Amino acid sequence: MKKLAESIVNEAIVEVNLDQDSESQILNALETLLLNSQSNIDSLALVRLLITVERIIEEKTGKSVVVVDESTFEAEESPFATVGTLTAHIENLLS
Repeated sequence: MKKLAESIVNEAIVEVNLDQDSESQILNALETLLLNSQSNIDSLALVRLLITVERIIEEKTGKSVVVVDESTFEAEESPFATVGTLTAHIENLLS
């Protein structure tokens, strides 16, 4: 499931970056900050990324998955902090 999660997040980043200007590109690296005051990614791009991830999951697996729910806000570490934590979150959802 790890490879599938990585593939989904990577594909979503590429798709979202098509509409981002050069300063707002999401770097496709595990340590890239997403939900952080030091991130160059605005809230709209983050929302687009999460929606794109949900769509790609459904396209690749046939499963309808909700990436953001109440538990994600209650988590000790946000699953949206970095590309790496998002990938791990997706891996858990697919398991």
